[in-house]
Amino acid sequence: MAKKTGPEKVGNDIYGVNSNWKLEQKLEKTTGDDIHRSTYYHKYFRGYTEIRTEKANGGYKVERFYTEPWLVQDVTPTMYVWYRMMYILLTVAVCAVYFRLMCMDGFAGTYSLLVAVPEFASVIGLMLLAAATINYVFMRKRMTLYDHRSSSGNLKKAAVISAVCLAATALMIAINSFFRADSVLNELKLSGGVLLSAAAPLAIYLIERGMPYREEENCTVLPAGEAHEIW
Repeated sequence: MAKKTGPEKVGNDIYGVNSNWKLEQKLEKTTGDDIHRSTYYHKYFRGYTEIRTEKANGGYKVERFYTEPWLVQDVTPTMYVWYRMMYILLTVAVCAVYFRLMCMDGFAGTYSLLVAVPEFASVIGLMLLAAATINYVFMRKRMTLYDHRSSSGNLKKAAVISAVCLAATALMIAINSFFRADSVLNELKLSGGVLLSAAAPLAIYLIERGMPYREEENCTVLPAGEAHEIW
């Protein structure tokens, strides 16, 4: 295996995982000399190199160092800040608009059992979107593969879930308006408002899907020991 070299750093255990086998017991099962990693283990430590060294008093010491290239958003510092501000504003806007619409009195669609299921799903979707946006905003600039997946990947998933749930809510409000409403026109306006709010998470998804990322060289120097790449 080709080891990555660099001028300064020796090791880069960015998660502080210098195993005393406690983490090993949570993330893997051992059978004899073979190690069978869990799926989560491979997702979390993808791109790391595991160094196993024998302890003087017996047993093994395991250290993990990220050795794949770093992933960095390929935008100017100004745009880096702007995208995050925009995602926050869009998330706040869709949450504010949706809850304002669904708390309005005099609309059958705000208390109908037919609408309740997608309405509740929309609340969950917006909570996921808010959590994913916060995680994205505070993620480190130089990301591991897992960092990128848990920030950009989760943001896109949450945005799609939110948009679909909001669209489903709007559809149910429109359907409900023909059965249990005094004013179909007003109900359709409510439906249109909810549908319009879905444009915010959809915009987040489309923007992030086209977000450019570049790789930066990883200058981690691996210490001596038995090396295993984690994929």
